[in-house]
Amino acid sequence: MNEIIENMLIRSVGDDHDWRILWVAGDKSIAYIFNINTMEMPTEMPCSELVQKIEDGLFAVQKSDPHLRIFAEDELSDKERAMRDGIWGFMSSAVSNEPDIYFKKQRGAMMSAVMSETGKDLKNLHRYLKAYWMHGKTKNAFLPKYGNCGAAGKERGSGRSKRGRPRKYDEGEGINVDDAVKEIFEKAIKKYYHNRNEHTLQRAYDMMIKDHYTCFEAQPDGKTKVKPISYGEIPTIGQFRYWYNKKHGVQERVKARKGETKYNLNHRAIIGKSDYGIMGPGAKYEIDATIGDIYLVSRFNRADIIGRPVLYFVLDVFSRMVTGMYVGLEGPSWAGMMMAIANAASDKVKYCAEYGIEITEPEWPCRGVPGAILGDRGELLSKSADTLVNALNVRIENAPPSRADMKGIVERHFKTIDGNTTAFLPGHVKKDDKERGAPDYRIGAILDIHQLTKILIKSILHHNNYHLLEGYERTEEMVVDDVMPTPIEIWNWGIANYAGALRSFPEETVKIALMPADTATVTKKGISFKGLFYLCERAMAEHWFDTARAKRSWKVDISYDPRNMSVIYIRSQDGTVDTCWLSEWQEKYQGKCLYEINYLREVEKLAQRRHIPKEMTSKAELNAAIDDIISEAEELARQTAVPKSKLARTKNIRSNRAVEKEQNRREEAFVLGGVGSYAPATPEISEDEGMSADMEMILKDLEERLSGGD
Repeated sequence: MNEIIENMLIRSVGDDHDWRILWVAGDKSIAYIFNINTMEMPTEMPCSELVQKIEDGLFAVQKSDPHLRIFAEDELSDKERAMRDGIWGFMSSAVSNEPDIYFKKQRGAMMSAVMSETGKDLKNLHRYLKAYWMHGKTKNAFLPKYGNCGAAGKERGSGRSKRGRPRKYDEGEGINVDDAVKEIFEKAIKKYYHNRNEHTLQRAYDMMIKDHYTCFEAQPDGKTKVKPISYGEIPTIGQFRYWYNKKHGVQERVKARKGETKYNLNHRAIIGKSDYGIMGPGAKYEIDATIGDIYLVSRFNRADIIGRPVLYFVLDVFSRMVTGMYVGLEGPSWAGMMMAIANAASDKVKYCAEYGIEITEPEWPCRGVPGAILGDRGELLSKSADTLVNALNVRIENAPPSRADMKGIVERHFKTIDGNTTAFLPGHVKKDDKERGAPDYRIGAILDIHQLTKILIKSILHHNNYHLLEGYERTEEMVVDDVMPTPIEIWNWGIANYAGALRSFPEETVKIALMPADTATVTKKGISFKGLFYLCERAMAEHWFDTARAKRSWKVDISYDPRNMSVIYIRSQDGTVDTCWLSEWQEKYQGKCLYEINYLREVEKLAQRRHIPKEMTSKAELNAAIDDIISEAEELARQTAVPKSKLARTKNIRSNRAVEKEQNRREEAFVLGGVGSYAPATPEISEDEGMSADMEMILKDLEERLSGGD
């Protein structure tokens, strides 16, 4: 039976319409689906009927979701974020009230309340609702869609005619805000507004007028008086305020006037919401990292010890299932957490196959995006976490400082892994390491990252499928259904009996939302990123590299996975993603993580540095040998009688060269079967043998000399 998951995208085969599964009842009796093509209000459908249509081929589950809006927070302007957050502020309570929002009567009451609160009309509110359902029930659904309108990012030229609404009561036509005026604006803002004095914008404007738009007028008593210039030649407070709001966002203003510390404490956007959410698999995941108590060796040179790995685990609070993991060398940071969250949402059968472990879907069925994630403040307060919240609608919860007990489930798993697995592996950190005479446990390291990952995968499979959860409080319904307190049985029972909060997103969409964002450079050799060069079909088709060679290079926005630098992904403004692969001549980096590539480069640099003394010695010997040969040539030159005049030395260069060439040919000729004898420089040549051009020139020159020539 096909599993119906909230947010799944399906397509009706007959008319090619896309439908989104918005909500599934806890008892799996009914679901509400939304037609993205017709944009009609959601329709109720029995889950059994929906499953039957999928099995009969009338509906096809889509592997990709083009309607999702995945943007890194840094790619959005302050205005776009403000518009999105503003709509979310008055729509969030309504769209989150499921399933009431799908009932016409209850929806009408909620929309009336929002209209009373905001003054918005019903048509606009319905438009927001449908956009939310269309774009995957995420906060980013409320982003404006004017990316292709007008001239994005370009300012209009000033020209001579006055732009904007004409003045109604003021004297004079007014002025346009050109580059010179903008420069004055910026000076005034920096001097009077972006500081701790906390002047108002009006005060900054008044001070700007005093500094730049006044003149001195002589008085009868000999004194001078400050007087503003003609009012028609002074920018208005409206123009000053408009250009300030266009150039400087709220975040920049608060940081400049309050300071970074107060901004982060009192003014930074609050991520997520405080309500716990429904219980069931995927309602909340816990995630944490630790430094593994084991030393590893390099995959390139197994004699090299590379230190201790970082272990990330993601556990489902409801079932205690390990839903995701990461083993690597990325320190506790967003990079490591990103990899663990992506693993939690990915296909575990495929993941295990990468390490040579064959499993079936029921052995590790965890796949999807949870409703909430509880983790450490460090990683989940980063800007990258904002993208996770807004693009995938995941609620972020942070444990207070020094409160590991708030993440007791995942913390307990670390102790289990250490006590039952890593404690028995070679290279394990022992408590007696500082005692005199104790052996150095680091010398016993023989496992690499790949091998440790295989061991931990097998340990997780054992935990998920067979570990008995002592002290787990089963519900009354679990007791009635005789659910064994193992993670797999609790998970499967929860999927069958609770609506849950797991949502279906294409794996590539999740990865793009989680991956670190950066910029790469298009060059004549390829797309350059961190010293590696990549190619892609779009670049080849559009002749990017030819253009870069003929004109100049340019930047493109990319996402990448530090675990495998074989590919990077170019992100476009329209939401499309182009996959780029490593150039063939950099095949040695194929399948390697960023750390391994940097390590290999450092090894190569070290080898080069070690070779430098040898090269310097050889070069010194070479220069000495050259000097000896030159000295020998100079001595021979002194012993040889040569004509004194320049003309005498340069007149016969061609014939001299021809004689030398003939001599070299005879000396260099191959003679097989023994050593040949050299012929004289000017041999006798019969008429039958013919005569070379060089010999003709030699004889001609000789005749000239005998007949009285030089």
